[in-house]
Amino acid sequence: MIKKAFIFSIFFCFYFSVNAQDPFLSQWFTSAQFLSPASVGNGVYNSRIQSNYRSQMLAGNQLYKTIVIGWDGRYKNKNEDVVNYLGIGGQIISDQIMEGVLQTNYATINAAYHLYFDDDLKKNFSLGLGLTFAQSNLQLDKLKFGDQFLEGEYISNSRSVSLQNLSGSASKISMNSGLLYTYHSASSFFQISANAFYLAKPDLISENPSASTFKSLIFFNAEKEVESKKSFMLHASFNSRNKMDQLLVGGSIGLPFGSYIENSNKFYLGCFYRVNDAIIPMVSILMNEYRFGFSYDIYSNDFSKAQLKPTSFELSLSVSSLLGKRRSDNLRTLFD
Repeated sequence: MIKKAFIFSIFFCFYFSVNAQDPFLSQWFTSAQFLSPASVGNGVYNSRIQSNYRSQMLAGNQLYKTIVIGWDGRYKNKNEDVVNYLGIGGQIISDQIMEGVLQTNYATINAAYHLYFDDDLKKNFSLGLGLTFAQSNLQLDKLKFGDQFLEGEYISNSRSVSLQNLSGSASKISMNSGLLYTYHSASSFFQISANAFYLAKPDLISENPSASTFKSLIFFNAEKEVESKKSFMLHASFNSRNKMDQLLVGGSIGLPFGSYIENSNKFYLGCFYRVNDAIIPMVSILMNEYRFGFSYDIYSNDFSKAQLKPTSFELSLSVSSLLGKRRSDNLRTLFD
């Protein structure tokens, strides 16, 4: 019990000192709406469902659990001569600390308008806007680990002798925007994007309400098919908020198997690096309209050198054809 209280106090203090950790994924590229509201409506299928499950543990105790599920598709223009289209989508994120003692849920609605720059429909530019409702819940009855914690000394800059200034729940609304350029052909895929998230995190400390903060995010995706239907995939993303920066870079090689020409079957093996934090091996399987991925974080920061070592893994799953048929013969990639 003492060990569990100590572990929780570290992360509980960290939560309030930075006004809540933003949810993050190791397989960012598998969740299009997580990266940009301008991504809704992309891909070789008319619609898709994307989901992620991320778990982080420390000394046998589950610290963080993040669940992401989203749907997006395109609104078909009744005028068949108009190739530009509107993409719409929605995403739900549940970010939980210590078995849900502290939980923040996000519900987002996104819309993006897509413009083609060429007659071959390979070059696409989209502008996206999103609206997010966030709600945090804190189970105060599970914080009673001992007198020293009740005195509030683990809360950064606390001037209270108790936890009575904490609220059990709070909610906020925030806005998101993004720009995305995509080149997609039968053998190549390229994306570059810039995004701005105007975050208003829920305030569980009623005495010190926080203002909305700005989070910037840019990313680059690419996949190229080469000889014998093999392909190479690259991803890089950088985000910054409250002087906290995160850079993720890496790639993988895709190897066809089975009846590739008919079913687009590929096995991907790769590795990513979250700078100054973790090395992330990854395997993915692409089977026509399905995509499954698994990654494991090997931490390289100072915290991982202590006796308490964190472990994290992440699962991703995407399904496309259940809600919409394939709309083009372009290269099927991990980013669809």
